[in-house]
Amino acid sequence: MNDNARVNDIAAAVVALAPALHRALERRADAEFEHPRPPEMQLSALRLVRRRPGTTVRELAGELQLKPNNASALVTAMVAGGLLLKEHDQADRRVVRLRLTDQARERHDAVQALFTGYVEAALTTLTDRERRDVAAALPVLSRLAEQIKQGE
Repeated sequence: MNDNARVNDIAAAVVALAPALHRALERRADAEFEHPRPPEMQLSALRLVRRRPGTTVRELAGELQLKPNNASALVTAMVAGGLLLKEHDQADRRVVRLRLTDQARERHDAVQALFTGYVEAALTTLTDRERRDVAAALPVLSRLAEQIKQGE
């Protein structure tokens, strides 16, 4: 097999694996979590604001690759739904900073704990070598995701 065919096979495997893993996690969590799951874009926004409290709508749009008006509509819906709080920046009152509500933070953390628990349980079924292989792949997969995001 030539290098191009091998790269193509690896790319196809990654493309197939990522959503399969995500779906498996979501299905398990949907069955065990008592609250309805927000739409995927809201979940992405929650993860971002949880990771970086004080994110602006403009930063959220850039990070999630949304048009500014779509990001604004997303934030408006999430504020109305009790998931996000909008706070004016102390230095520049025109800038709005986003924070999770206590309820959103608690639910997000509960779902993340479920996801982590599922993966942890699955990892315990692997050999030590397989766990090391998974751990070694993580930085490379992170770089791969960044390359795709940057369009390179």
